Amino acid sequence: MTTLTIIKGDATSPQAKGPKVIAHVCNDVGGWGKGFVLAISRRWPEPERDFRRRHRERARNDFALGAVRLVQDTLLAAGVPTTVYDV
Repeated sequence: MTTLTIIKGDATSPQAKGPKVIAHVCNDVGGWGKGFVLAISRRWPEPERDFRRRHRERARNDFALGAVRLVQDTLLAAGVPTTVYDV
């Protein structure tokens, strides 16, 4: 069994080695603009663009509570693949 290690610090600047995963919980009313998502948007603009686009087009997709969305990006400085999970 793998041990879970908790590291304190800036969640938008993960310090562990290898691929990174950042997970956060979203609402289903299309609101993006308070709390942790502001830090995500400053670092990676694509998760916000994707969230807003999915909300606008929600009649044609699975945008709802419980849906999980994966948005891949790259940490600019290190070139490390990073995935942001909107849950």
